[in-house]
Amino acid sequence: MSPGLDEDVVVRCQEVGIPCLPGIATASELIKALKLSITAVKFFPASTAGGPKAIKALFSAFRQVDFLPTGGINAENAREYLNLSCVPAVGGSWMVPSKLVDAGKVAELVDLISTAVATVNDLGSDQA
Repeated sequence: MSPGLDEDVVVRCQEVGIPCLPGIATASELIKALKLSITAVKFFPASTAGGPKAIKALFSAFRQVDFLPTGGINAENAREYLNLSCVPAVGGSWMVPSKLVDAGKVAELVDLISTAVATVNDLGSDQA
């Protein structure tokens, strides 16, 4: 998983059989990924690149792509992303903030992770 699309990295990963999930934020970057036979991309930074509306717009033209948004995802907006049929997963540091990890606050981490799991389990049926 990468924040951007580097053709050399993608090609090398493909040569050695390592799954590759390059980051994209625009249609032009997505076209480059498709030319490299990539059909699942990290959409980054999701919140500043247009959020769910941008993903819907890209998916309308690129129906074969799965988007895994990161960047600005949190417990409050994760559902909006996950309700899109083209979004199988989201990433978010809200689940495991480094200051809680560093402080060994396991109970707080469990609460945050449980909230994330509940968000996924409670998804509605709205699909893009």
